[in-house]
Amino acid sequence: MVLAAPAQVVQDFRLYSEFQRIGPFGELVVLDRGEKQTTPPREILSPAVARNGHLSLQVAVTASPNTTYFLAVQSNPPRVFEWKLYKATFEKSGAHWVPGKLTEDRDPFFNIAPDTDVTIPKQTTQVFVVDAFVPESAPAGRVRLEVLVKSDTWRVAPMEVRISPVKLPTVEAAAPKTLGDIVTRNQKEMEALGATLDAAVQEKCEAFRGQRATLGAEWFLRMRDCLLTAAAR
Repeated sequence: MVLAAPAQVVQDFRLYSEFQRIGPFGELVVLDRGEKQTTPPREILSPAVARNGHLSLQVAVTASPNTTYFLAVQSNPPRVFEWKLYKATFEKSGAHWVPGKLTEDRDPFFNIAPDTDVTIPKQTTQVFVVDAFVPESAPAGRVRLEVLVKSDTWRVAPMEVRISPVKLPTVEAAAPKTLGDIVTRNQKEMEALGATLDAAVQEKCEAFRGQRATLGAEWFLRMRDCLLTAAAR
């Protein structure tokens, strides 16, 4: 009896913030984990964003070798956001592989696993970045944003993005070339907002910097939430 070969399909597909990097085997990069951290990365379901700012997400796609698939992004209502889709190239940081250089791709994007630009034996996971800009004209409220992957069938990661009435000060930044560029730009956007708030509020929100050991690299998400909440009052 001849057994049918297993279908080449996407096995796993997850969204992460820009701060918790994902390695080429689908693992959380330990460099971003706090020494005392026990909590998992933040689940991306209903992120809050400010106008004139960015929402940046990592998309980790895990598949067996030679799997072909499409990756796409869509919103409802359409054209609320202006987004770009990037594919990340893994590079070594000490003993760890981390997503670094970004190459802009068309949306939808057709891809084959695993990566060919940098050969990593037994690689299972590829990382993409959805970098969405929220224009000043975006109405405050909730907008559905979806990341979709299709191999044998469509898989959807839906989000209900909460657009805040807060408008961020304009921060000049060059087009990102690496994931680190995106992190730095997003941090500067929120720091510019913080500079417009009362000193007591700044001190309260800045306190999350001291919780790196327990919150890991995503400590900044707590500070961002604090600043957006205060600015919206």
